[in-house]
Amino acid sequence: MSHHLIRRKTVSLVISLLLLFVTVKAKNFSMNAFENSQADNLSSTEGWSVTRKAPYLIYEGNPQEMTLLWQLTTTGSCALDWGTDTAYALGSVQTAEYGDDHQHRYTFTGLQPATKYFYKVTAGSDIHKGSFRSAPADTASNLKFLVYGDTRSYPQKHALVAAKILETIRNDQDFQTILLSVGDLVHYGDQESYWDNEFFNPDYPDILNMLAALPYQSCRGNHEQSAVLFKKYFPYPFIGGRYWSFDYGPAHFAVVDQYTDYSSGSAQLNWLENDLATTTKPWKFLLFHEPGWSAGGHENEKDVQNYIQPLCLRYNVPVVLAGHNHYYARAVVDDIHHITTGGGGAPIYAADPDYPHVVTVAQVHHFCKINIENDLLYFTVEDINNNQIDYFVTNKYGILPHDVTVSNVFLPKDQDSLLLRVPVKNPFEHTIEVKALLIGKSGLYADSLVLYDDGNHGDDSPGDGLWGNYASDIPVEDEFTVAIAIADIDSGMYFQSPDEARFTTIGPLVLDHYRITSRDTIPHDGDKLKFEFFLRNDGSATAADNITSQIVPLDTFSIIT
Repeated sequence: MSHHLIRRKTVSLVISLLLLFVTVKAKNFSMNAFENSQADNLSSTEGWSVTRKAPYLIYEGNPQEMTLLWQLTTTGSCALDWGTDTAYALGSVQTAEYGDDHQHRYTFTGLQPATKYFYKVTAGSDIHKGSFRSAPADTASNLKFLVYGDTRSYPQKHALVAAKILETIRNDQDFQTILLSVGDLVHYGDQESYWDNEFFNPDYPDILNMLAALPYQSCRGNHEQSAVLFKKYFPYPFIGGRYWSFDYGPAHFAVVDQYTDYSSGSAQLNWLENDLATTTKPWKFLLFHEPGWSAGGHENEKDVQNYIQPLCLRYNVPVVLAGHNHYYARAVVDDIHHITTGGGGAPIYAADPDYPHVVTVAQVHHFCKINIENDLLYFTVEDINNNQIDYFVTNKYGILPHDVTVSNVFLPKDQDSLLLRVPVKNPFEHTIEVKALLIGKSGLYADSLVLYDDGNHGDDSPGDGLWGNYASDIPVEDEFTVAIAIADIDSGMYFQSPDEARFTTIGPLVLDHYRITSRDTIPHDGDKLKFEFFLRNDGSATAADNITSQIVPLDTFSIIT
């Protein structure tokens, strides 16, 4: 909070004391509203005379296939029609139940890559319509997908998250791919009534419409209990216990079962290491329930730290997906992002941002959006009120600028110089170019500054990974954001980091010092903090009529009002 920017309207020689109350809140990113109409061609249901569980999708790992499941209340056959439009001209079959509980299952085969298909299930007078997109080609380099978890106990909250997920795929159909869940689908996984009432309940059509449009790829949580019913309703091709893996476009997903032994020397850990070592996919993800690093509630899972983390480092797994704690948190350990996405509907827990390695937390229901574009991965988290609560960018080469710094938050217009520095991790020692982008708030001035790691530009020693240079003679008064852009010459990758710093050329009124006088000095969402700011005028002797201030957080994912 020590780098607030102060704007002056007029000038005064006297020391000014400002008392302000500020409210800290998450930055709000609005999204376009949508109309929930049949025109979106996602799914619809007419009648529940014999339907117990409406049709839902799973993906079993074959890119030319997709599996559809549903359940009736009585013995009977169903008609299934499908096609690339709602004429359903590609195929038609009569399905018979399997097992001893009136379940139906059909696997679509021979699918073309990244193609939208429509299906219709007729069970007596009940008609269920839905759609899905087949898996991308094995050679695809781009992919979008969604992640959330811990949906148990409160289907009304789960339905709010599901509505936002449906909104996402209506606004961007490239997200109609797969939906990953980090487990705890229902409160008591060994009791049929909880699957009926919490997960497949027709009173919550947004949940059912989501399941009918996105193959549901879940790991086992502790609330799945013995996971017998979990396997009944989600019969993935498990290797053992409830662990398995699958490819999807440029990504490989390994699903870990934490309730089957995965300690050193175990069958599951040996399988996992071989699985990560042999996949040829450029992007690797791990999916399990209990996080190794999180923000309190349930404590950090030591087995993840001891057994999973070394494999992530060895086999270049950039993102680990977990839940268990009912909030959002991101911890970064050795440049690996450990995500806790437990806000799918379960009651929200308190999150402690001071837990080890935690970067950010949010105590809200939410879901995650992942966008892979060639060598880059964009990770966005949104809550049910359309607020963006986290965002980061990573890449498969581990090139990472972080902790951008400026030598002073005030640089007089046309005077002096400002040292900009940023450490850049480059584990594969690619040839890179680093630039600082200087962007004025008014939009009237923007420039880029080449940074160096040669020991001659305020960057310490040559080749030490610290890049720097001096900005000087900026001709306008404005407030500036400093962003870092990286060009990887070896791979052709270019990206701009969300990590930013700020400075101002507005003056000569400057911040002499400040203090936080409220008892709580660490800002959290919705907090009110009391500040005292002491200003000093180093310039004109002209008297001032008034002075106003503007407070801007260095954390670019938050705002202060």
